[in-house]
Parts: sequence; structure tokens; C-alpha cells
Amino acid sequence: MGLDTVEFIISIEKHYSITLADEDLGTLTVVGDFIVYVANACEMQNGTEIEFEEVYETVKCFLYRDFNIPKNAINLKSEFVADLGMG
Repeated sequence: MGLDTVEFIISIEKHYSITLADEDLGTLTVVGDFIVYVANACEMQNGTEIEFEEVYETVKCFLYRDFNIPKNAINLKSEFVADLGMG
């Protein structure tokens, strides 16, 4: 997991007040899978039900804001490393 990925994960954890398990993150290579994981973590850890679409928009905003990845380049099947260039 590269520095960009770690910074992105920390931003998501802070935004949603959750902790994402390192052992799970290694398997979440696709944006859609990551979004489902974050939405479920919010419900399990905070008791807060968050809509999938809200998490998706937040992820796109963070990737654009922090890593200059165009929003139109991000879709649910995008791979963080192969398609979005995050190392």
C-alpha cells in the first residue's frame, strides 16, 4: 500500500469517524468494493446508516481534491492502482 493510498484511507476514516482494518484493506482494490466496506463500517462502528451513493460521492470528491484524479475517471469498477494510479 503506497503513501497516496494510506493518506486517502486516513481521510476517509477521519471523515466518517471509523477505523478500517488493515487486513481488509489489502483486498479492497476496486472503488465499488471499498465503498460498500466503508458504508458497512459506518453502520457497524457508529450505528449510522449511510447511503452507498453518499459514500461514492465523498470518495470521488476526496480523490479529486487530494490526488487530482478527475471525477469522470472514477467509477465503481475502477481499480485504485491500475486505473487511478494510486500506489
